[in-house]
Amino acid sequence: MTRLWTPAILLILLNALLNWRILLPGVTVYRGSIESGYAYMGKIFAANPDYLSWNPLQYCGIPMHFVYLPLVPYLDALFMRLLPDADATNVHRVVCSIAVFIAPAFLYWLLRDWTGDTRLGVWSAIALTFLSPLYRLIEVINLDRGVLKVPWRVQVLIKYGEGPHGVGLVFFLLALLFVRRAALTGGRNVLYAAIALAATVLSSWVAGLALAFAVLMLLFVHLRDAEFHHRRVILSGLIGYGFACFWLTPSFVAQMAYNWPQDAFGFQFQRIERVSMIAWAVALLVIRAAFLRFPSQRYLCWILLCGFGFGFPVMLFYRYGINPFPESRRYALEFELFVILVWVACVRMLRAKPDWRWRWAGMFVLLMGLLSETPHVVKYTTHFYSAWKPVPVRDAKQHKIAAAIAALQPSGRVFASGETRFRLNAWYPVAQAGGVFESGLKSRTALALAFQLRTDLGIPAGHEGEASVHLLHALGAEYIVVHDATSDDFYRDFKNPKKFEGVLEKAWFDGGDAIYRVPHFRFALPVTAEELPRGLAIDGDRNPWKKYSEAIADPARPQLDFTWRTARYAAITGALQSGSTIAINVPHDPNWHAYINGRPVPLAKTAVDMMTAGPLPADGGRLDLRFEPSTEEYACAAISVFTILGAMIFFLRKRS
Repeated sequence: MTRLWTPAILLILLNALLNWRILLPGVTVYRGSIESGYAYMGKIFAANPDYLSWNPLQYCGIPMHFVYLPLVPYLDALFMRLLPDADATNVHRVVCSIAVFIAPAFLYWLLRDWTGDTRLGVWSAIALTFLSPLYRLIEVINLDRGVLKVPWRVQVLIKYGEGPHGVGLVFFLLALLFVRRAALTGGRNVLYAAIALAATVLSSWVAGLALAFAVLMLLFVHLRDAEFHHRRVILSGLIGYGFACFWLTPSFVAQMAYNWPQDAFGFQFQRIERVSMIAWAVALLVIRAAFLRFPSQRYLCWILLCGFGFGFPVMLFYRYGINPFPESRRYALEFELFVILVWVACVRMLRAKPDWRWRWAGMFVLLMGLLSETPHVVKYTTHFYSAWKPVPVRDAKQHKIAAAIAALQPSGRVFASGETRFRLNAWYPVAQAGGVFESGLKSRTALALAFQLRTDLGIPAGHEGEASVHLLHALGAEYIVVHDATSDDFYRDFKNPKKFEGVLEKAWFDGGDAIYRVPHFRFALPVTAEELPRGLAIDGDRNPWKKYSEAIADPARPQLDFTWRTARYAAITGALQSGSTIAINVPHDPNWHAYINGRPVPLAKTAVDMMTAGPLPADGGRLDLRFEPSTEEYACAAISVFTILGAMIFFLRKRS
């Protein structure tokens, strides 16, 4: 046991020693990082753990269930509950940094368990700690190193903010360890494998899909292996889905699958992508066929299959701009892992040969790898993160803008662009018309309106300000944050930031950053059928939002107050007349239900995914909106509960 744990502990301490400064609190030098977007998720789940409720903070509203995968946000939320005064982004960074520290130790455990070779496991983990061959293989990535020379797996976290992928990689390695054990020995390992499989998928879609491929390749290399029981692996997968079913409902998975290609830089599955995918599959078959005569080399076959399987689409994307799969580039982390494993395994295998020529070949492979990586390793181990000097949150310009928004105490939404959009909700619970991650959106109206608002595409020249006000009314915005060319915001994504001058009141400004007040916002108002928009985009003289915007600004229109009472309940109060139709500026969802005086009110989905309630069956002073979980969600939650109970019974019986 000591021989098993000692190298793992030393590896964790080594990685912590090399990278401990990334734990320092504050706003980092990497302004384009999306880590604050992930931190907001932890913050909102800390405030409201009910995943079957509604989240009004982003994209005009979205079900909590569809915000993102739950493991990292709930883990962040746990620590935020324990440390209520800690900055959400710092908490999230610490959680994800721990995954960076422990990943090599998990790799060591996996390889030692598979091969029985402690040295192979240790050297592979050390190589993962120090080396980063991706910089040599892909010039685009090499040119995007930033101010710190760190391995790619660390860069993914500190520069881009993709922490959940790193967390998923840890569970990826753990799942592979237990899946293989389950296939060989069964018993409790089937249950452990199921837990690790579920944890991987609930951490990161990319890590989950990478794990699915790696497990398929594991099954592939063990075909006709009598000692490897494929049915146990399948059983682990089914139990794992039972654990994760509460979140991975059929509707959730279908929505993610629908959004995924749209969010993947306009992915299109055309002829070149189809040919690439076929070539990819054929090459995998060829690699496997080449090892049919060497059944004892299943480990080498597996890492070659995985290395090619991840590397081929990654290299196609970065070298030729071909995207065989949506977001192929994101598997670079797994590609680098298996490049390192192949290199170490080849050196180890060649050095073990009795023929001196093979041993010298192994030495040559080793030296070539070390020489190519020496410049990177020297810079990585000597910079001591000297350029990593996070600015205290209160002193950061981004926080000053967010604090100015919060000080205005908006009742409506805020349309924020640039860095503010990513960071605002990590600090303040202010409702936004936009947001951070689109993968779970059921309505893309907010995205389409935001795009036209920033670009003015289709809006007649000279009418940009007026048309933009119509779009802001459509989004229920009370304030809009604009960064002009003189701002130090990382994005500055407005084509014409001056179009609001003289059109909207400037509520706050500091240099190139300004907050404008939008008059006459409303979340609910009585409308006629002609006033409801029938299209999204303004196109020349065709403005589908003009009549709706005029209705919002109409002072004679009865004023209705919209109030969130809980995360599952909102109330509209005011003069509600029988027969009237109420337009509600909340995205439609089948879980919404409306009641007046206890009587159900029909809710309809408009052409732009808004909701209308009515015709109202009676006069009243309050219209209740209740977000009621679906039968599917309750059924999937029940499946997870029964799976967990069954697993506990199995575990206790095995123990007794």
